[in-house]
Amino acid sequence: MSGKNLPPPGGGDDIEALLRRRRTPPAEDVAPVAPVAPAAGKARSQGAGMDRRSWYMPKSSADQLAEAVEDLHFDTRRPKHEVLRALVEVALQHRDEARERLTGK
Repeated sequence: MSGKNLPPPGGGDDIEALLRRRRTPPAEDVAPVAPVAPAAGKARSQGAGMDRRSWYMPKSSADQLAEAVEDLHFDTRRPKHEVLRALVEVALQHRDEARERLTGK
């Protein structure tokens, strides 16, 4: 078995430093990485105008939404963020129906 030659843990701050050394290569071993430009004609899926939110919902609803996103993504080959945007836009157009379902009116 080949293991790393590491000193025994000493506890507290020593363990934290040990774990950091194991995950961070020495500076001389790190090669500079050039940024990758997006492909010509394709918009980036992250950045300006994008936002990440977290919503608490029943698992069954989350599963159905994920399935709808996957189906539309593979049917249209559009990015998932565009598919989700389209689904939300359609849902917002039917806000009165959602209100009726929630209030029974």
